[in-house]
Amino acid sequence: MIVRYGAMLFGTVVIVQFYLAGAGIFAATGPVKDASSLDPHRVLGNVLAVLALLLLIATVVARPGRRVMITVIVLFVLTAVEGLLATAGGSAPYVGALHPVVAAVILGLTALVPIWVPRNGKA
Repeated sequence: MIVRYGAMLFGTVVIVQFYLAGAGIFAATGPVKDASSLDPHRVLGNVLAVLALLLLIATVVARPGRRVMITVIVLFVLTAVEGLLATAGGSAPYVGALHPVVAAVILGLTALVPIWVPRNGKA
């Protein structure tokens, strides 16, 4: 059950992250990459990295099945890649443009985990 609810929490935080990104971009008064209005988005990104690690640990402990295990590993890796893409966007805008695309993939994969973990299962 912890994997199921952990994924639900993670997905909810990703949705909040989309909101904070939009709010930060529209509130920016200068160059967006330096805007302090994006600080909440940046901080929550770090929180998401920790949540991804905790979800991975919970999944390894619970052993919910191969499909869920692989999905959570991919989520963890993509969450780490997110930070790299955002950083790279300052000097390579076309690479940085992948940041929201990968975020959408993360959200989609996260939505699958609770579906694949049984409600009354050990995970």
